[in-house]
Amino acid sequence: MTVDIDELLAFCEFGPDRVYLLLAIARAKENPETEASARPVVREVVGDADELRETVARLDHAAARFDQRCRLYLTVNARDALAATFELRRRMDDWLEMRLHGNEEVAAKFKRVDSEYRSVLQSDSCRDDSNFVFDLDDASPAEAERLKSDLAARTTVRLVRETPNGYHVVTAPFDYTAFESDVAYELKTDGLLFLSYVGDTD
Repeated sequence: MTVDIDELLAFCEFGPDRVYLLLAIARAKENPETEASARPVVREVVGDADELRETVARLDHAAARFDQRCRLYLTVNARDALAATFELRRRMDDWLEMRLHGNEEVAAKFKRVDSEYRSVLQSDSCRDDSNFVFDLDDASPAEAERLKSDLAARTTVRLVRETPNGYHVVTAPFDYTAFESDVAYELKTDGLLFLSYVGDTD
């Protein structure tokens, strides 16, 4: 399954402080023999549309060095880079206070501020959209189409992507409490959109 850059460019809405995260994640499903702490997660920030193709290629290359099989994902909601900067500054103030009170282990966080920033960007408090991901496992194309139709009667369906186990259906936000469908799904209000496996991006 390849990454359709044009599809992503049509989906993503970049802005002055709006960015997206691309992630390479070694999931337990493909790496059952690897302990959770040893499964890599690599994040890259995409600041504008012109960077998307290059960033996908860079992340794919970076994750290919691991022995584990990795999946490539995109945050379904844009992230607020300015909010993340202020949140990181608050956290750094906390780390500094902890260090001044004798906590020597927190000093390691200052050596990986870029990684901490990407982690903050992914937090709920820094999302800049409210798109939903309806995750269908073990679903047929007909079931995905049926769910898409059910959703289209309630909201805007923004994107449908096939995944290794089924489909991701991305929608604009809506009051889902009364939504019903005969297709089984898991709703994620700040999820990740499957793109491909590492090595399958071309």
